Amino acid sequence: MKPAHSQSRAAHPCSLTTRRWLTSGFAAALATGALLAGTSAQAAVGLGAGLVDGNATQKPDHLGEKCSVSSAATAKKVIAVNGTDGSTATVEACERWDDNYYAAMSADGYVGANGIADDGAKREGDGMTPSGVYRMGYGFGVKAEPEQFHGSKYVKTTEDDIWVDGDAVEKHNTMQKKSEGYTGESMYQSPAYDLGQVIDYNSAATPGKGSAIFLHVNTGSQQTAGCVSVSEPDLLRIFDWEDDSSVEMAISS
Repeated sequence: MKPAHSQSRAAHPCSLTTRRWLTSGFAAALATGALLAGTSAQAAVGLGAGLVDGNATQKPDHLGEKCSVSSAATAKKVIAVNGTDGSTATVEACERWDDNYYAAMSADGYVGANGIADDGAKREGDGMTPSGVYRMGYGFGVKAEPEQFHGSKYVKTTEDDIWVDGDAVEKHNTMQKKSEGYTGESMYQSPAYDLGQVIDYNSAATPGKGSAIFLHVNTGSQQTAGCVSVSEPDLLRIFDWEDDSSVEMAISS
């Protein structure tokens, strides 16, 4: 996304402050004797479920309060981004359990300088973060792939990497090489793009609908040009929590 206000193109405006994470260990595994003498409810779901869940009738210990997640979300793991005021937002890593989503961790974050756009209203250069539910894509960063990232693809960016944006049609909304004739936003920016992950918004690559929407490190500006940002420690925790699962992001105002 192009920088907001008076910032230069080389400095991306996405940012955040850290908040207490709600984390605790997974429930301890049940002893074999306890499984064999389990309740009728445990027996109904089978021995395997008991081994995985610890107690099939009780919410896992590492999950906290219910998350506010769009009904359009379908993944077991969802990053819920809920706007609070202007460019601020809560960012929760939510897991589905018993037909509801619960927070495994939470942090303060930042969204577009002009807030979160209504469904379908996001436009290129409007300084807003798109609302909706989107699949989380590959990781990238100026820094080497961190051990916390477990996804199938991570791109270590160089000064030759750009994100095709603006009115460009060919390879719009994708990462390409300047040396191959493409123009767009530099992906070699620190601290914003020290670490990041693509949010698959506008996967149809329609010019004008907005491009370069990422989850990445905050810069301290307390706003972004349309991305979602968190502190680097929080982003690493999110990466670790995602594991190699299919994850969605649900954004709402």
